[in-house]
Amino acid sequence: MIYPPTADRLGIPLNEIWLSERLRNFEEYVFFQGFREIWYRYLGYGVGEARIRARVDEALRFCNDSRWMKYFEEFPDGSVPMDCLKEMCIAIEDGTKDIDVLY
Repeated sequence: MIYPPTADRLGIPLNEIWLSERLRNFEEYVFFQGFREIWYRYLGYGVGEARIRARVDEALRFCNDSRWMKYFEEFPDGSVPMDCLKEMCIAIEDGTKDIDVLY
């Protein structure tokens, strides 16, 4: 069984995803990151590593999306600091071929 520890603390039932109304405008990003994190947990990564890998995947997909950056400005995430996220996006835009460097 794979589920985020936060879901357990908040009492969110298995097989359900709850999204705050405050995040409604950013649901595409929230769901993408959440599902990627679940995927990495399935592959055997711990909670922290799965979250970071999911953030990198999110950056690979959304770095050129200004709304995605606005999402991080409005709802900072402790897993990846904003300055690190911006550096990661620069590396992606510069065409890095070594994805492992991003992870």
